[in-house]
Formats: sequence, structure tokens, C-alpha cells
Amino acid sequence: MNQLLRRGLFLVMAGAIMMTGCQSKNGDQAFEDTEAEGNGSAVGAETVITGKGDSVSVTGTGAAVDQRVVTITTAGTYRLSGEITDGQIAVNAGKEDEVRLILDGFTISNASSSAVHGIKSGSITITTEEGTDNYITDGTGYQYEEEDADEPDAAVFSKDDIILEGSGTLTVTGNYGCGIRSKDDLTVKSGTYVIDAVQDAMKGKDSVEIEGGTFTLNAGEDGIQASNDEEEDKGCVKISDGTFSITAAAKGIKAETLLEVSGGTIDIDSEDDAVHCNGDVNITGGTFTIATGDDGIHADNQVVIDDGTITIIESYEGIEGLTIDINGGVIDVTSEDDGLNAAGGNDGSGNDSSGNDGSGNDGSGNLESGMEGRPGGPGGAFGSTEGAYIKITGGEIKVSASGDGIDSNGDFYMEGGNVIVEGPTDNGNGTLDYDGTGTISGGTFMGTGSFGMLQSFSSDSTQNVIVVSFAGTKTAGTEWTLTSGDETVILSGNPDKEYSSLIIGSPELKDGETYQVAAGEESMEITVSGIITQSGTRSGMDDFKNNGPRNRGSGDKAPEKGGESGITDNPQQGDGMRGNRGADGSGGGEPGEEPRPGTPQSDGEQREGAEPAQESAQDAES
Repeated sequence: MNQLLRRGLFLVMAGAIMMTGCQSKNGDQAFEDTEAEGNGSAVGAETVITGKGDSVSVTGTGAAVDQRVVTITTAGTYRLSGEITDGQIAVNAGKEDEVRLILDGFTISNASSSAVHGIKSGSITITTEEGTDNYITDGTGYQYEEEDADEPDAAVFSKDDIILEGSGTLTVTGNYGCGIRSKDDLTVKSGTYVIDAVQDAMKGKDSVEIEGGTFTLNAGEDGIQASNDEEEDKGCVKISDGTFSITAAAKGIKAETLLEVSGGTIDIDSEDDAVHCNGDVNITGGTFTIATGDDGIHADNQVVIDDGTITIIESYEGIEGLTIDINGGVIDVTSEDDGLNAAGGNDGSGNDSSGNDGSGNDGSGNLESGMEGRPGGPGGAFGSTEGAYIKITGGEIKVSASGDGIDSNGDFYMEGGNVIVEGPTDNGNGTLDYDGTGTISGGTFMGTGSFGMLQSFSSDSTQNVIVVSFAGTKTAGTEWTLTSGDETVILSGNPDKEYSSLIIGSPELKDGETYQVAAGEESMEITVSGIITQSGTRSGMDDFKNNGPRNRGSGDKAPEKGGESGITDNPQQGDGMRGNRGADGSGGGEPGEEPRPGTPQSDGEQREGAEPAQESAQDAES
């Protein structure tokens, strides 16, 4: 194919890509592949670039050497091998030129700038040859020709598209800023990548799309980030396959507008949110294992989970969004505060009057000390948020929460699936907490927890519910059973935490029929009468109301610190303020330990022992 025709095809396909952008599949528009067919293909033979330490040889056309700086000026395929010490591969070709770099056992370092610098091109494809190990490293301090310049700022940097592929291994060390950064689209098709960076490990301004590969990412800021917050159809991350091990001092995976995961195995250990989007998060597959100091999965707008296996083994809040729709999948959440939380505000559960949000962000971008020295932690008290809801229509969901098990600042709808909640042991939180309506019309709900802030489903539900208050607190591991009149065990549970209340919502519960609920040595017969049937002798149970939200009193009746002093005898009436949060957002239990080394206390600080990173407009434009 002649070069003129090839360029024409590239322009047509690039135009189609720009028109589609990164739209959510829920909006019936696909997130299009960013690679043009034949991207990186060469015209003619390969040009061979061989590093010899302090010198470089070039065989072929399209590249020239000046003091270990190899400048590529035309489209084509360039095979790189050997070692270049304190040098650079600079791509300065035509704005539509496709340049392919084949790394064939290649090592390059640069003490004062990017080791691979894409100045201008249509795209740069980096291919790792099968069976080879390749290394790219930059220095801790960059030297710029202009005083106010701030780029390049990554070991591999390009103003245009970067495409990564191959079956070899690429190790990138970003000592100054990012590991790999594109100011356009970053696409990964295959390969093995080990990236250690002072700032973000992998960053694409307009998008990051990963179709496969094996990734070990260690980031002083975000593991993977798409940063464009100025255009609605950009700033998105899409992962369809791959194996990921991400350790991040900030967020594990961050997108501005849309974050979609449809496959892959993703392990994240992050100080801030593990999976975060300032827009929407859509999960249709994949296997997640998450440990985080803040939210396991967070969206400022909507979280939609259709399938996948999600295990959040450590978090401040498990899954948070303005709206949460769970339609399938296997989900296991452990949280220090709420397990599932529908709330407004940016990266939090709504801002209080002091500007604090509910995920431990103090409103200025600084993270307060939270659980085990990670950022995150208690924020402000808050009430109903317009448009907030949690809806569960399917899936297998287990929540173990020290705060509220399921907390909606709006409505809660359970229409299907199986939900197990092991709620709080303190009386300042509840197994369920909603501020609008909470209805069950399908599925099975089994919730245990404390009694102090007990809230059941609303009486306008269409499926029967039993609410039990036990005479005494049951120790962790005490089995409970629900047995029918013919002594058939319908449901049972063996909570890992102590509990004094039990909520059961099941299609097996029939109006007028009698059941036995037993826990340890305590048992009782309960005849279902109406939508909500309650049983128990604990103080306040006689006045328990099942048809509305808990009334959280005004902030001036809240205690200064956490505890039970803000709880009334009847949590459904009067000024029953949750005792674990103060009026100013303080409280919520004891603060965490001092931050462990490596935890950033603000967006600009670096890990202990790391070289200071240069300022960059990371979340704005960069």
C-alpha cells in the first residue's frame, strides 16, 4: 500500500475515533478502539538502532544520531537493541506519521530528561520482542530549555498516542514524574510491564484503554490515570483484560468521566480510592481484590455493577456513588465505615458546613489520617441527597461494615439477589440506613448488627420482612436459623461479629404462617402479620417504626465525639442523632494511627525518601 493511501486511511479512521470518543456502553455508544488498522506499519525495511553504551549506530533511514540522542523524523519501523547510557530516543516526525519502536533487548537511561520523548507524530507503537527484557529509566531532575517548561515529565513521554504491545517485558522507572505518559490516548494490547514511578505509573490524558497484558505498577500517586476533565467524551479508562498488581500512594485507577472494566484480574493496594471516577463507574466483569485507605470503588455520579467478582478486604467505605445499581456479580465488602453508600459530593458522602466530605477529605484536598494510618476517615454529618439511591436486582453480596452496612442518603430498593449484611457492633450505626424509602420486592436479605440504630424496610414493601431484637447480644460465631412450622430450616447464618438484631426479608415468608427464629440458646416463634413483623423484648422495640427513615436530629444535638450519647431510646422518633459523628464532622470513633511512610498528606507531597516531583497540573490538564 503506498504511503499516500495509507495516510488517507489513517485519517479516516482517526476521524471516526474522535467522533465516538469514550462513551459509556450504558449510553448505547461503544468506547472505540483507539488504534487505526495497520498502526505503526513500516514502509520498506526496518531501521536498526544499536546502543553501545556511550555511542549509537544507525543502519537504515529515518533516524540520525547526535551525542547519543537518536532523532526519528519519518514514519517506519525501528528496531532497538543494546544499551544507551544517558541518551534519548526522540520522535519528531510528521503529525500523521506512525512510528513503531521494536525493543529487542534494549536498555536506555537519561539523567536529565525522558529516555523516550515523543515530540510529534501520529502515534508511537512500542513493541517488546518475544523473550526479551527491556529497560527504560529517567533521572531525578530534568533540565528544560525554557525556564517555565514542565514537560516532558515521564520516562516514556509523548504528546501524541502511545500504543504498547508485544510478548516481551518492559521495565520502566520514572524517577522524576510518571512512568509512561501520553498527552493523547494510551493503549495497551499485550506485553509484560513493570513500572515504578514517583507520580503516576501509566497516564493518558484523553484515555487509557487496556486490552491485555501483565502489569506490576508501583506509583507514588495514581497507578493508572486518564486526566482530561475538560471534554465530556474524554478522560476515560477502559479495561477489558489483563493481570494487574497495583500499589499506589494515591488512587489505584482513576478516570475523569468514565471508568469501565469488563475483564481482567485486578489487585489494588492504594492509600486513596482503589477504583475512582469523577463521573461513572461501570463493571461488567473482571476479578478485583482491593485493599484501600478510602473507598474501594467510588463514582461521583453512578456505579453500575452487572457482573464480576469484587473482594474488598480493607476499606474505609466499600462502594460509594450518588447512585449504586448492582445487577449481578459476587461482591464481598469489608469496611471501617459504610459498606455500600449512596451519597452526593465529590469523593465523599456530601459536604458539611465546614466543607468536609464523608470520605475523609477535608474539603481542601488534604486527606485526614484514617484507618491504619491511611488517608480517609470520618467526615461530616449529612442528610438526604436528591437523586441518591441504592438498587439491588441481582448478585451475591456480602457486607461486613463497622459503620452502616447499607447506607443511602436517598432511597434503597432491593428487587433481587442475595444480600448478607454483618453490620455494626456499636449502637451509633445500623445494618440498614436510608433517608428516603427502603423497599424490598424480591431477593433474600439477611442482616445482623447492633440494636441502637435499628432500621428495617419500609412498610410499603411488597415482600414480607421479620425484624428480631434478641434479649442478649450474641457472640461472634453464634449461628441463627429461621425454621418453618414443619421444622425445615429455611435460612441460617453464622456471623463473624457479635449481634443483637436480625432482619430477614425473603420470598419464603408467607403472611399468616408461623416460624421459629433461634440464635444460641434463645428462640422465639413469630407469626408473620403484615409486611413488617417484629419480635423481641429489648427496650424500645414496642415503639419501633418500620415505615420511614431514621430521624437524625439537628447537628446541635450531636455529641462532640463518637459514642452513644446522641442516641435516643427510640431511634425512629425525636431528635435521634447518630452518636458517631459530631456536628462539625468530627467524631466517628478514634482517629487512625499516624500515617505510615509513603502516605501523601496532600496531592503535592511525595513518598518518604522519594525525590520531590516537579509540579504538574495532574488533575486539570497534564
